Amino acid sequence: MSRSSKGALRYNGGIVEIKSKFDAEFRRFSIDKSKMRLFDDFYHLLENLHFLQDVPFIITYTDQYMDLLPINNNENFSRALSTARPSLKILIQRKGESYGELNGYGSQPVKKKNPITKLIGSENSPRQKIQISLMEDFRRVSAIIDVDIVPETHRRVKLMKNGSDKPLGFYIRDGTSVRVTPHGLEKVPAIFISRLVPGGLAESTGLLAVNDEVLEVNGIEVAGKKLDQVGTTYF
Repeated sequence: MSRSSKGALRYNGGIVEIKSKFDAEFRRFSIDKSKMRLFDDFYHLLENLHFLQDVPFIITYTDQYMDLLPINNNENFSRALSTARPSLKILIQRKGESYGELNGYGSQPVKKKNPITKLIGSENSPRQKIQISLMEDFRRVSAIIDVDIVPETHRRVKLMKNGSDKPLGFYIRDGTSVRVTPHGLEKVPAIFISRLVPGGLAESTGLLAVNDEVLEVNGIEVAGKKLDQVGTTYF
C-alpha cells in the first residue's frame, strides 16, 4: 500500500495526522476526531507537546487554499480538521507576535522584494496596518429565522440570552393595527415595541426597532392577549 493510500485510510477512519511547528521545533502526531472535539483539549495537547505551559500562544492552520486561518474555538477547530487531506499543518506562535494578529487572517505572508524590485518600485512607504486583536470564542446573540415560511412583510427574530439573567432590553405597549379581512380593513388590538434599552440585547442586534409590531413570542401568537399578560407570560 502506498504512503498516500495509508494517509487516506487514516483520515477516512477518523484519525487525522497533525504536523505542528513552533519556532524551529516540529512535532508530528495523530488525533482521533471522534474523541477530540473540543478546542480546549487540542490547545492543552499542543501546550504539553511543545512545553508551552507558561507561554500564551496562538494556533493557526493552512487550509486547502494555502491561507493562514486561526483555531481559537470549537467551530473553527472542527473546520480545520475537515480540511486535512490527509494531514493538517499547524503553526504555533507566541500571542502578540503571530502573523495573523499583525497582518490579518486569510492572507499569506508577504514575500520579500529583491533589490532590483526595490530600486524600480514606488518610493512610497507602505501604509501601516491597523492591528486588530484576535477574536476569541464567541456566541451568537441573534438571528433572523424561518425566512422561507414567514411572509415578506414579517420578520421572525431569535434573541439568545446564552444563560444570562439580563432582560431582552425592550418595552412593549398596546395599540391598534390594521388587518385585511374578507370585509375589508379592520382595526384590531395589537402589541408594539415602545422603547429599546440603550446597550441592551435588542438594540445591539439591530433587528428590532421602536413601533415594530409583536405578532408572536416563542412561537405563540399574542393576538387577543392583554398587555400585562404578554409581558409577564411570554417575556
